[in-house]
Amino acid sequence: MPKLVNFLPTCKTLAFGTVVALAGFGALHTSPAKGWGFVGHEYIGSTTYEYLTPAAQVWVDEHLQRIDETSLTTATTWADRVRGTEDGEGLGPLHYANVPPHATTFDMDRDCPQRRCVVGAAYDALDVIFDPAADEYEQADQLRKLSHWITDLHQPLHMGFAEDRGGNDVLVQFNGEEHNLHRVWDTLILQQKDLPEPAELAAAQPLAEHDTDWYQAIQEWATESNQLARKYAYADLEGGDELSDEYIASAREVIKQQLTASAQRMAQLINAAAAANQDRG
Repeated sequence: MPKLVNFLPTCKTLAFGTVVALAGFGALHTSPAKGWGFVGHEYIGSTTYEYLTPAAQVWVDEHLQRIDETSLTTATTWADRVRGTEDGEGLGPLHYANVPPHATTFDMDRDCPQRRCVVGAAYDALDVIFDPAADEYEQADQLRKLSHWITDLHQPLHMGFAEDRGGNDVLVQFNGEEHNLHRVWDTLILQQKDLPEPAELAAAQPLAEHDTDWYQAIQEWATESNQLARKYAYADLEGGDELSDEYIASAREVIKQQLTASAQRMAQLINAAAAANQDRG
């Protein structure tokens, strides 16, 4: 099994090899697949909350009450829950992004024009939640959205190839049954999860102090996910392949590390946003 990098929330782009994604923004996949499924999103939301400072927990709770969300755990699924509804109209392209074949990193101007991708959606949320003068209801709504965009961003196939719609058009054999590759990474491997309880994880891997340019950090996380998709999700697969035990073991480790990285990074970001709003009149 390939040795994986231990993902600490340092915002440094990881060197997993050359990124050679297959298409630009104009051909982005329009899959209805849900990043991480509800299980993954909710696990990240629960773990993130465990990492928050007491003041940030209060800030989150007060904001989510304004929009009738019961917890950060469930708030992370909102953008998937509203698919096919009026509230979800126009959100489809905001769940993912792609990088063209000649590139080695995600580039905002090239890959996300007019912010119509998951990175741009996260940027829109940052603009609001870090602004103490912003309307509190709008802050709450953007906090809820950000919790989903950050989790989607860490699912490697949400930074996958446009031509196969992030693995949705790649059919593989998993445990003797045919599934698309996106579903394998979103849901099926998570069903076999051996993840620690959120409180246990937070206690075992304390959150490091972090002060950064969050906009730049999110771009680096996008590059990282794209590289993981290329190296571990797509690997050398061809349509119809049976996923080997080695492939599944590697995928499980990547998924576990991305779930952890997503929770830690989102907690650091929310802690910073709560602190930025602490003197609000």
